[in-house]
Amino acid sequence: MRFEGVLSAWNHEAGYGAIRPRGGGDEVFVGLAAFPTDGEGPRPDEPLSFEIVTGRDGRKQAVNLRRLPRATTNTAHREAVGAGSARVRQAQRKRRLGLMAGGAVVTVMLVAGGVHWWHPAAKAGDTPALRR
Repeated sequence: MRFEGVLSAWNHEAGYGAIRPRGGGDEVFVGLAAFPTDGEGPRPDEPLSFEIVTGRDGRKQAVNLRRLPRATTNTAHREAVGAGSARVRQAQRKRRLGLMAGGAVVTVMLVAGGVHWWHPAAKAGDTPALRR
C-alpha cells in the first residue's frame, strides 16, 4: 500500500531522515537508498509517495519512494513544517559542540604531557645531574 508524506528531516552527513505522513501519524525512517536514482538528492519539505516495510530492527521504514509534484503551500503550513529543519540544526549544533569538547580534551592532554616531558635548556656552566 502506498502512502504520501513530506520529507520532514534529513541528515546529509549520515544519509537518512524522516518522512511525516500526510494525515498524521508517526514519522517514518527513510534512508538514501530508498530515493529514486534520478540525480537529485533529498530536499526538505519535498512531497513523496512511499511504501512502508518493517526493517531488521523492527522499525518501520519507507521504501520505493516516488517524487510528487510540489504543490504551492501557504505560509502557515510552511511554518509548521519548519520544526523538522530546526531539529536538524539542533543535532548539527550538538555534533559541533561534541567535536569541540573532544578537541579541547586532546589539547589539554597534549599540553599536560608536554609539560611533563619538557625540560628547560641548562645554563652554559651547568652539567646535567646524571653526568656529575
